[in-house]
Amino acid sequence: MPTEQVNGIEIYYEMHGEGEPLIMILGMGMNIASFNNPGVIARYAEHYQVIAIDNRGIGRSGKPDAPWTVETMADDTLGLMERLGIDRAHVVAGSLGACIAQVVAARHPERVHGLVLHGAAARYPRAMRFAVAASAKIPFLRRQSLKMAEPIFAQPYPPTEASYFHQCRAGATFDGRRLLSRIAAPTLILKLARDQYVPMAYTRELADGISGSELRLIDRDHLFILNEPELIVEPALRFLATVDAAPEAVVVQG
Repeated sequence: MPTEQVNGIEIYYEMHGEGEPLIMILGMGMNIASFNNPGVIARYAEHYQVIAIDNRGIGRSGKPDAPWTVETMADDTLGLMERLGIDRAHVVAGSLGACIAQVVAARHPERVHGLVLHGAAARYPRAMRFAVAASAKIPFLRRQSLKMAEPIFAQPYPPTEASYFHQCRAGATFDGRRLLSRIAAPTLILKLARDQYVPMAYTRELADGISGSELRLIDRDHLFILNEPELIVEPALRFLATVDAAPEAVVVQG
């Protein structure tokens, strides 16, 4: 089982294919085993060396007791890149993973070649932050939250209740608006037209904040990734092919 000791915990990852590295950062509650049911990784691996990561708190990665932040998870990703000797990579990320990817791309623009984000925002609505905070304190709301998350706990290698709420809290409290102007990688944002968690205004805020980003619509809701993750593959591959074919730009680390 491939793991690396990174940022104080074991991070599980899988590598598939050959070529330029492509790092997949999954969303809240998702892990490699559940995400890859339709062979999504294999499709990317026809063109790239795919490094798929189980984020901390989920799958076969470590599940620390103490809470953490999106920035901590970004450090996990960057630490794994260091351990694997990856200087630069494409990054495909969704939902909470898209928050992590924003931090990685902003802190180290020279390490991200192309960026694909789906179900993404630079921050989440205040109501979500309130709901997550309330779920941690009010037993009835906690039970309701866990009931809504039953598909997450039914997948292989599920989170613990504690690590699930740590992931929820990390995403709900994230605000990456200050980082967006530092993202230099060509960026494709796939907006889910029926997203029940990310309003269009929040997606436009993200797109407007990343210079030169492209915004496209997919007629699905936020949870499509549980059943139809292949819908992001073709637009992502087409976009990354244009990035690969474009002249190299000089990126200065800020």
